[in-house]
Amino acid sequence: MRRLALVVAVLAVAAGCGPDTVRLGFHPKAGAAYTYRVEVESLTVVSVDGSPSQRVEDRFELRAQHDVLAAGAESSRVRVQLSGPNLGARTFVVRLDRAGQLAEVQRIEDLPAQALGSIGLTEIFPAAAGAPPAAPLSPGERWVVDEPVSLPGQARTRLRGSGRLTELGVVDGEEVATIDSTFRLAVRGTTELEQGSFALDGSQSTTASATHRLADGAVEEVRAVTRGRYRMTLLPPVGTSGPAVPGTLTVLVRSHTVRVG
Repeated sequence: MRRLALVVAVLAVAAGCGPDTVRLGFHPKAGAAYTYRVEVESLTVVSVDGSPSQRVEDRFELRAQHDVLAAGAESSRVRVQLSGPNLGARTFVVRLDRAGQLAEVQRIEDLPAQALGSIGLTEIFPAAAGAPPAAPLSPGERWVVDEPVSLPGQARTRLRGSGRLTELGVVDGEEVATIDSTFRLAVRGTTELEQGSFALDGSQSTTASATHRLADGAVEEVRAVTRGRYRMTLLPPVGTSGPAVPGTLTVLVRSHTVRVG
């Protein structure tokens, strides 16, 4: 389950249109690089008909290196390399639109990308989810989140919720903006395993608070909590016969991401 609780964040912020307003968006330069330390606490409960529930608690730290591969007027491609205990190095690529919205997760190397949507969108890209509008915003302004999202292993779905520009401030001499978001994502897809596969059908809800440095547009810190509950069906391996076994999967993930380079 460790691989399912991945936390990475790259949402840039372009500075203001007035003394008390800012434009929030993703405008990186090709070749830009960011490094993050990611702390994750997770609780997973699996209940399968006819068997006792299995409860797994985990706590671990990851390091995430972000490299902007290409930046254009409409979208940007970012390569992310994750490393941590019992994980090795995992590399994948995401596409973010001009508002900073996560538009697509792509698989490269051996990361099981079809599993990325199974635990929490915010645990993968907490600051990219629920991006604000392009218009200048003042502290206290709110917006509605209703965006299509493509994740490997499941049909195109929608992210729905709301965001709020909580405050503008100064931290360690740097101007920053803080965004609070609450949103919900439907999850429906199938993940392949050596022993067979399992299908998930449910939803996850997330609350997140992200602080962005205005000078270079980088995320400085993100705290997020995701709760998910899914109907789960265990399926036999391809080419074999056997009954489908129903059950449930419940997940709670708390994450803290800090930029370190």
